[in-house]
Amino acid sequence: MKALKRQAAIRAKEDEFERRRQEEEERKRSQLEDLKREYEEQEKRKVDERLKFLEKQAQARAQRKARIEALNEKREAKIAKRNELWLQTANSEIQDIIGEQEAENERLEQALENARDAKREREQGNRDKKTADKDKREELDMYREEAESNRKSQRELRGIYKADLLKTEATEELESFILNPYPVPLKQVLAGKLRPVPTVTQLLAAYKDQKEELKELEEQDIPTRALLRNQSLFQYVRDIQLKAEAERIKPPEPQMADLGRSRNRSTSPKNKFRQTGTMRSTRG
Repeated sequence: MKALKRQAAIRAKEDEFERRRQEEEERKRSQLEDLKREYEEQEKRKVDERLKFLEKQAQARAQRKARIEALNEKREAKIAKRNELWLQTANSEIQDIIGEQEAENERLEQALENARDAKREREQGNRDKKTADKDKREELDMYREEAESNRKSQRELRGIYKADLLKTEATEELESFILNPYPVPLKQVLAGKLRPVPTVTQLLAAYKDQKEELKELEEQDIPTRALLRNQSLFQYVRDIQLKAEAERIKPPEPQMADLGRSRNRSTSPKNKFRQTGTMRSTRG
């Protein structure tokens, strides 16, 4: 009986455990179903909320796009109006500038024409003045040539007259010398021994030229000049020396006849008497 009771108790406990297990499984199954259903509802609710959010975003984007398009249309309208106004203002300003430029071009053209007229008048005046000066110069040249020809003819006449006088005087002197010879030489002999002497102007010009040539000779590089002329240094210096000697104005030198006459005059009795008299007066 105890064993049966124990078995019955055990079976009862097993049945109770099985019943509780089944109840627990049923509860868990129902809880799982509830959780699953709740999860599905949450997912569905999230999807609905996502769809509503996307729909709102789409509506907001559409509204923003429409507002932007409206603003763009207004902006474009204002820009077009402003551009039209600017175009009108710019066209008017351009027309004003073109008018001013045309007026300025006309003024410049008129000024250039006036300047050309003034230049032509000035050139014509210069030409007239040059023509008048040329005519005056030609007239003066004509008067000068006429006066020069008159002076030349007068000089020639005076020269002929003086030559005749000199010839006559020389003839008379020669006849007088033939009739009455005397130790004083004749004038024609003395005049025949005269030699041309350079004038002061010629001497000053020669002095200036020689001074400039000397300065140039001091400043120049003689070896380089000789090398450029394909000459030796001594040959180049010799050429310079010969050129200077050829261009030098020589002073008048006494001739042998003058030396002989002065020697004869110094040894003549009159000069001896003069010298002795001078020495005596000095001693006295």
